[in-house]
Amino acid sequence: MSNNISSNKKGSVVIVGGGIGGMQAALDLANSQFKVHLIQRETSIGGTMVMLDKTFPTGDCSMCMISPKMVEVGRHLNIDLHLRAEVVSVEGQPGDFKIKVKHAPRYVDPDKCTGCGDCEAKCPKRLPNEFEQGLSKRKCIYSLFAQAVPNTRAISAEHCLFLTRGTCKKCEKACKAGAINFEDKEKEIEINAGAVILSPGLDRYDAKVRGELGLGRWKNVVTSLQFERILSASGPYTGVVTRPSDEKHPKKVAWIQCVGSRDPHNANPWCSSVCCMYATKQSIIAKEHDKNIEPTIFYMEMRSFGKDFDKYVERAKNDYGVRYLRSMVSAVKEDPATGDLIMRYADEAGKLIDETFDMVVLSVGLEPHKDAAEFAKTFDIETDPHLFAKTSPLSPVKTSRDGIYVTGTYQGPKDIPDTVMQGSAVAGEAMALLAEARGTETVPKELVPETNVENAKPRIGVFVCHCGTNIASNVNIDEVVAAVKDLPDIAYVTDTIYACAQDNQEIIKKTVKDKELNRVVIASCTPRTHEPLFQDTIRDAGLNKYLFDLSDIREQCSWCHPGQKEESTKKAIQIVKMSIAKSRLQEPIKSEHVGVTPACLIIGGGIAGMAAALSLAEQGFTVHLIEKEDELGGLVRKLNSTLEGNDVQEFLESTIAKVLSNELITVHAGTEVVNTDGFVGNFKTTLSDTNVIEHGTIIISTGGVEYKPTEYLSSESNKVITQRELEKRLASGEQFNPASKFVMIQCVGSREEPNQYCSRICCQ
Repeated sequence: MSNNISSNKKGSVVIVGGGIGGMQAALDLANSQFKVHLIQRETSIGGTMVMLDKTFPTGDCSMCMISPKMVEVGRHLNIDLHLRAEVVSVEGQPGDFKIKVKHAPRYVDPDKCTGCGDCEAKCPKRLPNEFEQGLSKRKCIYSLFAQAVPNTRAISAEHCLFLTRGTCKKCEKACKAGAINFEDKEKEIEINAGAVILSPGLDRYDAKVRGELGLGRWKNVVTSLQFERILSASGPYTGVVTRPSDEKHPKKVAWIQCVGSRDPHNANPWCSSVCCMYATKQSIIAKEHDKNIEPTIFYMEMRSFGKDFDKYVERAKNDYGVRYLRSMVSAVKEDPATGDLIMRYADEAGKLIDETFDMVVLSVGLEPHKDAAEFAKTFDIETDPHLFAKTSPLSPVKTSRDGIYVTGTYQGPKDIPDTVMQGSAVAGEAMALLAEARGTETVPKELVPETNVENAKPRIGVFVCHCGTNIASNVNIDEVVAAVKDLPDIAYVTDTIYACAQDNQEIIKKTVKDKELNRVVIASCTPRTHEPLFQDTIRDAGLNKYLFDLSDIREQCSWCHPGQKEESTKKAIQIVKMSIAKSRLQEPIKSEHVGVTPACLIIGGGIAGMAAALSLAEQGFTVHLIEKEDELGGLVRKLNSTLEGNDVQEFLESTIAKVLSNELITVHAGTEVVNTDGFVGNFKTTLSDTNVIEHGTIIISTGGVEYKPTEYLSSESNKVITQRELEKRLASGEQFNPASKFVMIQCVGSREEPNQYCSRICCQ
């Protein structure tokens, strides 16, 4: 890193982009006592993930996963949202940047807007809905989507009848809060921050360029993101698989892979990393929505390289009957009489086949935004030839400009899990840079006094969530509400479309106060992601957070009994009644503050463990690095260069030197963990050398080992070697007979039982 670092470091960070990567970084930083300014072009945070129906490979509801994070970001005291905003210029040096931000007019005062939607109902102007990918219409005054954060309206100035023609103003007349402001102007502000994180995301390839595939010509050819909205419970067809031309249920649905990807002649030369898996996911979900659907995926190679991804593909084949055809489709034509689509392709034997489908989904790839070159110029960073942020393979979150970092797909195409991990990684880099400024710009949260409910008669409030149609499609919500409303101690019962949405969190908080509730039951989805959100909400209302229970009527009811609405409804009623019975017996639990040991134990001294150790030490924390071998390095000791040609051994030796010279890092080589006791913040670990270490956290980074094959004559012939053995011989300078023939057999010990996963590195 450059020595040109300010001595007057600021304790705040600007994050450009409010998708899942930007939000993860924002929460990590804000929860670590750094002020965050989150800048987003749209009227809501959320990025692309909020448009998705489900995530792979778990099949979790995408909105259910991201909504709690959105609400947490939206109400965090140390995160300021700058919506409809973009950065104009960045000046200064690491630790002390001056960032100019331009705010476009919203024409609706977000502080006054209640999100009631009265203005939207009166607006006469209808426009294509960008969020729904043009499959439906929206009003000129709008909220981006139902669970938007903040869920306040904005006006599209270029289409507004008053702003363009001086007529209308129906929205202003309808707004009881007086939030409409047609005098709103563009404004520019300056933010002083110590670091900048770039997380603008990517755009989708415009498949209309591939005219032979029919997008924009044939109504039943849709993009993969359009199909996500078709599948979504909150989408234009409420989750019913429907083809756009006649709104009939399609039977035969085809996916065409690599549209706009891996095509250096007509499109982009890179793999977009996500298409194989989202097509597999969509085919499974479509089949779950309609068992009569026959999915076919046309592909060239299947890149199922993530955790459980290959197992997911096999599940699609074996459990759902998804047909995978290794073939490139040459053209899609329409039967004008029926709207059906005729696809011509060559099978694996080279035979040309014409096959008719009801609907075709184009798996479009990812590419930088159209203004990517100008964006990079604004931040004075370098890009690669494809306009992704230029980074080193050995330091993937650092841009060419010190103090400016990158995360997510702007660094290169990647899926949600990798984006989330990189969001935390980039937050760690910013924390290390600004360690001494931690807490200088943040404010502590002041909790309202808790209401004393001891010896009070239970007054239970019950909120039953539709979760769009994730629950409501298989559980009769009205019956659940009716079944519990007259039970003893019930003071209030209602249903809600999305209990986790920001506006409904405020409604729950207000209801607790207005109805003087002293117990709350929410019937919705999993407590794994949502319980902390709801607990914080009732605590903000003055109720002890342990006077809450969550009835999981999604995973434990709606999802596990598909097509059995009557039975699911009966079960949901029983689950909610059990929660109510439990809540009657709940008592407030007092939280005690316990000291935390500011040290971390890292198990595994490979490159990942050392990187984590250095990051924590640079933030001022004590680190104990445990390595069972006599020297650090792990598997990287057996590698020589990256695919790009970087010297791995030089990088390794440099990293080891930094670790050994850091006073806050203690290396325990030739040592193993014998026992660990304690709890979060206060652990005690006994090592094999009898040392006992006190620490607050543990990072497990034990790495892996090379599979030892028994097949392909590997144990019988010295002519059969592994990749690691070949790498060692190449590094030693061994000369091979140029007349010799070499064969590389891939996926040995991977993507087959018992190791049903891709090892991710073998092809490279």
